[in-house]
Amino acid sequence: MTLFAVAKRATVTCMMTVALALPADAAVSCAGAARHLVTLVRDHWPSSNEATPVATGDMLSTFRHTSPPGFIPGTTRFKLKAYSRQAFIKQAAQLKRPFTPSPGLLKALDGVQEELVVSDLPGSNLLAANSIAGTAHCNSTIFFSVNRGRGRLVPVPESGQNDIGGSCGLTLSFASVDGLPVVIDDDLDAGPSLASTLTLTPWGGSRWQPPCKASFVFAPHFDPAKTWNDWASLNNWDNNDCGSGGCGGLQRAALDLVRQTQGDRTGVEAHVLSGLTPAQREEYQRLKRVADRPDPDDRQAGGDDTAKPMAAKPATAATLTDAMPLLLPMVVDDRVLLASVGHFTIGWRVFADWKVTVEAAEAERTKEIARFAIGMTQGPIVSVSIK
Repeated sequence: MTLFAVAKRATVTCMMTVALALPADAAVSCAGAARHLVTLVRDHWPSSNEATPVATGDMLSTFRHTSPPGFIPGTTRFKLKAYSRQAFIKQAAQLKRPFTPSPGLLKALDGVQEELVVSDLPGSNLLAANSIAGTAHCNSTIFFSVNRGRGRLVPVPESGQNDIGGSCGLTLSFASVDGLPVVIDDDLDAGPSLASTLTLTPWGGSRWQPPCKASFVFAPHFDPAKTWNDWASLNNWDNNDCGSGGCGGLQRAALDLVRQTQGDRTGVEAHVLSGLTPAQREEYQRLKRVADRPDPDDRQAGGDDTAKPMAAKPATAATLTDAMPLLLPMVVDDRVLLASVGHFTIGWRVFADWKVTVEAAEAERTKEIARFAIGMTQGPIVSVSIK
């Protein structure tokens, strides 16, 4: 049996009826299932040692292959490489427990243009038809019930009504956790956030029950050798011009700046400056002037002076990007350099990986001499809360 996990949140979602009753206190049952999932994740989460691979994909992927007690993953019932009504009806009739799809179900599936995967929710008669499309790999999921050989659509759970057609970058899984059928929404992704939430929506008593959440906070794990993308190839980087001493010193300095920025976004510049001599601080300020770069804090506070007043966004490391980086001093071999630190972006997507560019003085301007990519992923689990 394999856990059915799709790469994104439902674009279209419909649900089914089930002949399964929840315990009287559904909230406690959901919280109990969440606590069990937290234990499984903690027991299987990779360490932050340099030699230990970090987690990739969703949080459940760290243990789904181990078949842990109290966790039954959903099963794939059939797949269609190319959806059509005729193919769906034919496959449904060949199942061990065959069903005939209702006209409403077939109409809901008419918009599918990609491969379709049909899976079950253990402990219930709920099935899910899923497809993934687009460059952002957004998932479209249609849930339905099979009762007395008939497949019918049912209402959407209240927790998912605001998300239909709106979200990508999430993973949806189906499982029975401690005997409770749940849909698990996992928002762990490749972005710069070091927090993630598992949202469990239980099914029982012929209806969806109130969801509960397990929220995780992670410490960062840095690795210059392992990044989400091959940024040098994607961005057509030229070779670094680090001088006769090579790029090792500059790369180590870049990693150190990333660590400090992640740890103290608002205080990193002052901290680095405190370790410089007066002459070095003066040179850094000169480099900033001739570089003539915008301040990311100005952009967060509302842009130029003509913009309408707005509440400033929190000055966190996650808000720094390669388009609006933080400028910091870098000193290598007593040479004062100007570093730009921000997360890589592709279109609207912001990645956890850091981009550090290094510029040196050249007459009355600056010249870029090197670029470095510093990988960042979720490291050790710092804390977990359930509600």
